[in-house]
Amino acid sequence: MTNYTNPFTGLTISPASVSYEALTISVSTTLQWPINGNDNTPVSNIIDVTATTTGLLLKLPPATQVSTGQSVLVRNVGTNSFTVANSSGGTIIAVPSGIAEFIFLTDNTTTDGTWASVVFGAGTSSANASALAGYGLLASGLTLNQNYTSTAYFGNVTLPATLRAQFVLWKGGVGTITLPSASAVGVGWFCMIRNSGTGILTLTPAGTDTIDGNANQQLQLTESLVLVATTTGWNTFGYGRSNSFAYTQFAATVTGGTLTLSSTQAANTIQEYTGVLTSNQIVEVPATVQLYTFTNTTTGAYTFTVRVAGSSGAFVVIPRSTSMVLISDGTNVYNAASGTSSAIASLSLDSGTAGSPPFAFTAASTSGIYLASAGGSPQVGFTINGTQVGYYTTTGLVMSGTVTALGGISGGTF
Repeated sequence: MTNYTNPFTGLTISPASVSYEALTISVSTTLQWPINGNDNTPVSNIIDVTATTTGLLLKLPPATQVSTGQSVLVRNVGTNSFTVANSSGGTIIAVPSGIAEFIFLTDNTTTDGTWASVVFGAGTSSANASALAGYGLLASGLTLNQNYTSTAYFGNVTLPATLRAQFVLWKGGVGTITLPSASAVGVGWFCMIRNSGTGILTLTPAGTDTIDGNANQQLQLTESLVLVATTTGWNTFGYGRSNSFAYTQFAATVTGGTLTLSSTQAANTIQEYTGVLTSNQIVEVPATVQLYTFTNTTTGAYTFTVRVAGSSGAFVVIPRSTSMVLISDGTNVYNAASGTSSAIASLSLDSGTAGSPPFAFTAASTSGIYLASAGGSPQVGFTINGTQVGYYTTTGLVMSGTVTALGGISGGTF
């Protein structure tokens, strides 16, 4: 502290406010107001304190000797914490190492007074990592670290929002995990899912959400992926495909028209289609080399055709209730079993209708042969352009139109 001497009396004059003091204490110490002439332990505006041991008090002078608003900034520049106390030793505030406390008087009607304090700053950050650690984070000392906790499920379940950033393990058999609404959990919500069970796992979005544009996603044994919520549903990355169970299935309900498969949908080797057709159905596969198995279990008197998108090449018409192995070369779609055979022991066909006969032709799919009537009096019908023109019964042939004999008639009954 700087001293000032009266040139007339030779006595020391203490300033009303001392700006700074560096103070080292080894015992509990009582400060003095500068107006009392003390030049050893004054209450400066700013005091840097070093405590040489723990448990020490830094006592402020009597509050009745100054007015309200009197303040001091106390900073602990040592390694040991200490306590700022009132004149009787009552605690005002404990000051940890590296912390500065701004202390000010709010009531001076008693000797101890009433003091308030505000944390003025810290020399080094000391955030509470445990309080900050949210989903996917682990507090380790004063730092936050990435952390994946795991949750196992053995039966069908709807994932809760609290599984953000968690690793979900499926350990059941064939089952379904229903995802939360992407809009409810928020864009950017994510989790990891692995099929560690004994059967295929189906991931089903909620409401109108999709997964990579699909109605669902299947995980074979040992397969895994990362799901991320977006504005339109769910997207995935890191899909690990099983080497042992390489085939996945895409199932769709169709009603007619043209369905162009996305690359994700077409990546499923097994394609299964159901639904009631109200018009001819066309399924377009990408212009790439791929092997498919298509199953047509739709109903309705309309055709089901598979072709390459944007190509005028060969295509395949799949009859109802039929599964076929198809090959795409990027331009054409072929029936993999279309090779010749010297003999067929038996062949069973769907009954069909006049508009969709099971025995038909690629160039005229509504012309052919079908079962017009079953039961005790079966009828095998003939259809041209979807209209019955005749049929065989147990008693003979019945024609609905004019019969023309180009070569004449010889013998028998006509």
